[in-house]
Amino acid sequence: MKTVGIGVGGRFHSDFMYQSFVNLGYEPQIFTSLPRSRFSIPSEHIENCIWPELIFRASRNLGFESLGDHLKMRQFGRFLSRSLSRYRPDFFVGWSSFSLETLKSRPGHFHILMRDSSHIKFQYDLLTEEYLKFGHAFPKRDFCLERELEEYELADRIWVLSDFAKKTFVEAGIKQEKIDVLPLGVDLERFQPLEILLEPSPLRVIYFGILSFRKGVQYLLEATKDFSPKQIELNLIGSIEPEFRRVLSKYSHFNYQQAMPQSELANEIRKHHVFVFPTLEDGFGQTLIQAMASGLVPITTTHCGSADFTFLNKTEWRIEPRSAEQIKAKLEALLHSSELLQTLRYQSIQEAKMMTWGRYERQLSHLLSARR
Repeated sequence: MKTVGIGVGGRFHSDFMYQSFVNLGYEPQIFTSLPRSRFSIPSEHIENCIWPELIFRASRNLGFESLGDHLKMRQFGRFLSRSLSRYRPDFFVGWSSFSLETLKSRPGHFHILMRDSSHIKFQYDLLTEEYLKFGHAFPKRDFCLERELEEYELADRIWVLSDFAKKTFVEAGIKQEKIDVLPLGVDLERFQPLEILLEPSPLRVIYFGILSFRKGVQYLLEATKDFSPKQIELNLIGSIEPEFRRVLSKYSHFNYQQAMPQSELANEIRKHHVFVFPTLEDGFGQTLIQAMASGLVPITTTHCGSADFTFLNKTEWRIEPRSAEQIKAKLEALLHSSELLQTLRYQSIQEAKMMTWGRYERQLSHLLSARR
């Protein structure tokens, strides 16, 4: 039985990756910076080093996030390399920013880098510009940029979550043959639609996820400010990045709830008609397919990776990043046509049914077969 070492500074979708490897007949082991209790897998298949995570979180709370992040990446990376030198797996799959030391020591037979976002230079350039636009300096993180660029060179393969993300790597000069696409799935048992469409007056619009410049929430707020409460009810759910609070304070036409457990979130989502995901850059954007599975009409940008795999990629329903005007136009179209709302709702539900973790597992099997 082939062994797999999964290195992750956090969790991300590593628990789903672990289970998929098990289902495919591999023997995986997770190496993480989180407590074992954060995973729903047997504890004997988890090795952890949590002190870099604790220092990172304490540093973030004190306003020194970049310093804590640097320490976490370096120290967890060293732990990961030492641990894998003993484990010596057939395959190594490590999340970007945390895998440099392992890729240098090469303890396995094949080394794969998992990157959940677009190419880091594409991401940094875009966010630097956006932060400056709103009077903020994007946190200086050259150490992370340098680590990831070196990881890209050292890895045997790079796994990304969408064709959009792959395109940013190719445009940055990395050969497309080195990059594989492994799209995520959605839990259809948890995220389900109501049996009937809610009355469309007012149109209930939701955004859930981190409220930040990167997610483009500033353009959603601007797009919806002129609608009356009888036309649109806007609800925002999620944690707020500190520098984004000043933007939120300029608007008063939305309802806000803090981040909530997935079980509660699933119940809340399905009470809405539309999910607006105005992201400036997302390697995948799992919230999009969660909303679609819940029966919501999606409005998202051409920089949202998960939209590559839905009907949105075949229609004119996607919008350009940074366009409050296009968001507003889509909402107006839905306000004036209940038939359009119903049609898009049906398409969303049907598309989401194909975006399962079973599909993720089949694609993972295909990628591994190609390496044998």
